[in-house]
Amino acid sequence: MSSIPYVKRLLNIVRSGWLLRGVPSSIAETVAEHTFLTAYICIELSRNIKDVDVGKVVLYSLVHDIGEAFIGDIVKPVSMRLGELKEYIEEDYVVSNIDNELIIELYKRYTRQVDFEAKLTKLCNHISTLLMGIEYKGLGYKVNDIIDNTYNEIERISEELNIKDTVKNLITKLMKNT
Repeated sequence: MSSIPYVKRLLNIVRSGWLLRGVPSSIAETVAEHTFLTAYICIELSRNIKDVDVGKVVLYSLVHDIGEAFIGDIVKPVSMRLGELKEYIEEDYVVSNIDNELIIELYKRYTRQVDFEAKLTKLCNHISTLLMGIEYKGLGYKVNDIIDNTYNEIERISEELNIKDTVKNLITKLMKNT
């Protein structure tokens, strides 16, 4: 089956972490909104990194949460406890229901973190979450734990990829514009 009906589901799946912290569903970010913001962050960050395949990073970002169209947005603590089982279930649904081999391959490569671009996309995913967390905090919601945990992941991945200064500069730039 085409992936479009599944992607459309992501338009209405609200990210559960925000809901659990009191952000009303009427303003809480959906998975599709998160994906869109992540893609744009990938473009912004990639243009400042030598020898990165920007197209691949953007494609990874567009498919990185397609598994959630099948199982929903599972809160981080549960997701972490499920670990590989969650990834296996999501991948099984994607492979069984999506008839586009490119989407399947991109999804597998992203979830397995096989290359620099996949890791960079994961970093952008966290930057997207950080930005939304800061926005919700500014509105008075208690999201400090998400902000702190996400920031720690950004630090870890940016060090691993050896792009810490580039990431710091982008976040500073994005914070000035919000």
